[in-house]
Amino acid sequence: MPMFSRRATAALAAGLFLPDGARAQAFPDRAVRLIMPYGPGSEPDLLGRQLAQGMAPVLGQPVVVENKAGGSSMIGAEAVANARPDGYTLLFGGSTVFAANPNLFSRTPYRPDQFQPITLLMRGRILLYANPAAGFTSVQDLVARAKAAREPMRFGSTGRGNGTHLSAEQFRVQAGVDVTDVAYRTTVEMQQGLMRGDIDFAFDSVGPYLALVRDGRIKALGTAGARRIGVLADLPTFTEQGFPDLGMPYWYGLYAPAGLPGPVLARLHQAAVAAMSDPALLARAEQQGATIETQDVATFVAMNQSEFARWGQLIGALGVRLD
Repeated sequence: MPMFSRRATAALAAGLFLPDGARAQAFPDRAVRLIMPYGPGSEPDLLGRQLAQGMAPVLGQPVVVENKAGGSSMIGAEAVANARPDGYTLLFGGSTVFAANPNLFSRTPYRPDQFQPITLLMRGRILLYANPAAGFTSVQDLVARAKAAREPMRFGSTGRGNGTHLSAEQFRVQAGVDVTDVAYRTTVEMQQGLMRGDIDFAFDSVGPYLALVRDGRIKALGTAGARRIGVLADLPTFTEQGFPDLGMPYWYGLYAPAGLPGPVLARLHQAAVAAMSDPALLARAEQQGATIETQDVATFVAMNQSEFARWGQLIGALGVRLD
């Protein structure tokens, strides 16, 4: 089982919240890079830019978002894994990078022990979308027509092994249908494919789709979660439609290269927590069915370990391997 570096916990024990005036005040003295292993316009990209905007005043320096999408989020993760542990290069990571990929691939270009978890940022929920021209009215209707189709229906994903892909694999198993994956680099590209009719359906987050759903250019068929979403109150949950276990849960967090000095870790943690405490951000996330949540470093390290095990069980039950 991949383990986060003992340095992740040692940083806390070595004085994460103890004063170290010279070191803490010296950081940062230039801009901080936030590597985004997802495409522009995606849910994590939008949240990451809000995080960067909120962290900058606390740190007294700009936080610059740099998109490095592709490779199931591994391109961006590898870049941070090989960066200096000085606090100037951070990763907007999450369940795909640290829970899914290590369980799906026998080899990845990074190891979890190359990272220092800083804090959880958000827990999200996933929706099922379809091309309106196809005329699907519900999840059950999609299942019935998929079973009757002569050829496998096509679903879109923005990265093999992420929530968009694994939720469709869940759908395949739970509904007992044959489907084909069409891979896209970014959320925007997948939305365009959905609207053109290149794919029949896709699982994805809420925010980037709201305007398209309201304009009737994309049809939402259902949502994961125990309750409906405030901004789409008429949209039934998967549970209401007979699929209580559909929709992979996912989360995002902030990471740095392992070996980060304790005072720098404390400063970054303080800035991230302050940024995620913005009332407007909290209200907007709640309306979209997401949960903004921060944790202390030790709790987030432990959560990464438990989530790796939980995702491993889910992926094992689906029988999915990607190498």
